[in-house]
Amino acid sequence: GGSTNPALANAYDLVWVKAEKVSDVQRISNLIKQAGFDTYSQNDMLETVKKQSRQLQGVLGALGLVSLLISGIGVANTMMMSIYERTREIGVLKVLGCALGDIRSMFLIEAGFIGLMGGAAGLLLSYGVSSLINKFLGSGLMGMGGGGGDISRIPMWLSAAAVGFAIVIGMLAGLFPALRAMKLSPLAAIRNE
Repeated sequence: GGSTNPALANAYDLVWVKAEKVSDVQRISNLIKQAGFDTYSQNDMLETVKKQSRQLQGVLGALGLVSLLISGIGVANTMMMSIYERTREIGVLKVLGCALGDIRSMFLIEAGFIGLMGGAAGLLLSYGVSSLINKFLGSGLMGMGGGGGDISRIPMWLSAAAVGFAIVIGMLAGLFPALRAMKLSPLAAIRNE
């Protein structure tokens, strides 16, 4: 019924075309469309799913960026409060001749540790959400398709990269507070309390 060729309009309502290779499906589909017929293949559905997946990834990426910005500000704020609370300690370290690089490293390591804890917590949350998706959505979708397996997977390299990235972000957020700790005047720091 999809034919635009009047001579063939009443010949067949539907014709199934089977491709030898999956890679040929799109090419054959295009040839049939050029001949003036309507076509539909699993590839069309796959392209729609891919498009929706890209849109969802974009939304999740934007949410992740906002979360990253907020967590970076949170780490920087935590480190600034830590410096204010330990002003006297920093002053004593300077008076005793502690190298400025050591003071900076001390605060950067603390900030990196905060990033590590945040990254580990985020990773555990991601694994939890992934298992819920597989349990509730995966079984339903795979049941309809007749297949099996998980629809959400988190590879080990991605887990390691995420935690490493969280540590780096924590250290970057702690860089300004660490530099501020280095610049504190020892006399003013001891007088502060």
